[in-house]
Order: sequence, then C-alpha cells, then structure tokens
Amino acid sequence: MAMNNSRLTADAERLRAHALSYAAEVEDRIAELNARIAQLEALSVTDDLTGLLNRRGFDDVLARNLNSAARHDESGLLAYIDLDNFKDVNDLHGHGIGDELLSAVGRYLQKNVRATDYAARLGGDEFAILFVRAEHAPTRERARSLVRGLNGVSVRHGRQVITTRASLGLAYYDGNSKPEELLQRADRAMYADKSKGSRAARMIING
Repeated sequence: MAMNNSRLTADAERLRAHALSYAAEVEDRIAELNARIAQLEALSVTDDLTGLLNRRGFDDVLARNLNSAARHDESGLLAYIDLDNFKDVNDLHGHGIGDELLSAVGRYLQKNVRATDYAARLGGDEFAILFVRAEHAPTRERARSLVRGLNGVSVRHGRQVITTRASLGLAYYDGNSKPEELLQRADRAMYADKSKGSRAARMIING
C-alpha cells in the first residue's frame, strides 16, 4: 500500500510539473502573440517611408485629443505643412530622390517635435503636427521655427543639393473644435501662405 501511495504521489508530481510547464509555454505564446499584435497595430498607423504617423494614425490621435480638450477645457494648435514644388523634384530627379527627401523630412520632424506632440505624413507631400495642451503664442513661434528648420532639409543627387521649401498653415483648437473643420481651416491657411509666397504661417481661426 505504501508503495502504491508513493507511486501515486510521484505520478501526481509529474502531472503537476507537466501542467506547470504547459501553462508556462501557453503564457509565453500569448505574450508573443500580444507583442505581434502590438507590432501590427503600430505598423497600421505608421507611414512606412517617414516613420511618422500615417493619416489613419493621425486621425485617431486628433479625435482623441479633441475629446480630451472638450472634457478638460484644453487647447492646442494644428500645423499643416505642404512641401512646395515637390512634384518638380519627382519629375526632374525621379521618385527615388523624392522619397529620400520625404524620409529626410520625417527624420527632421521626429528629431524636433516634442515627445508630447504628434507629427504625421498625411499623404504625398503633406504633413501635420498636433501641438497638444499648448499655449498659442509660444506654440505658433515653435511651429514657425520648425518650418524654418525644415526649409534647410536637403538631399544630394549627384552634384546637386535638393533642398525643401514648405508652406505652413496654423489653426487653433479648443473643446468645441471638430476634426474635419480643424483640418480644413489649417489647410486653407496653408494654401493662403503658399499663394502669397510669404511663408508667414497665416492663420484662419474661425473659418
């Protein structure tokens, strides 16, 4: 009887060890799957070329921060940036050089935009920066300073140096702002800047 009990105890211990080992394997597998899901989610909101947020990612960030502004009476600034004559770069030097220039713009923005703010490539040669919980006057100057620096970003093609030029539109937001209206105001301000050739970061605040 004692021998049988000993054998049963040993079998139980082996089963317990096997169960623990299996549970550990399952936990590791779940952790791997969660990490993969997080990676895929990050890729789905990231622009491959520049490493910035893509339009989908920026739309999510914008909606989330406007909701926060409505709840907590916050305000901030949306900067809309368009690279001037970018089509000419592609036509004259090829899309490969155009892509290099876009990548350089992405690196510049990643390096110079605060960790609490958001930079995105909305598509083509259009970019946006969302300055959250930001005071108007200093943030406006920071946006202008960013674009002045952006105008010095360049890539080399043979003996030529191709440098970016950009137009900038700014629109303030608060708890009453709606995503599409805010983007439209910043976009119109950018085109006003581009049409005047002033690069003065003209603002349209109320439409």
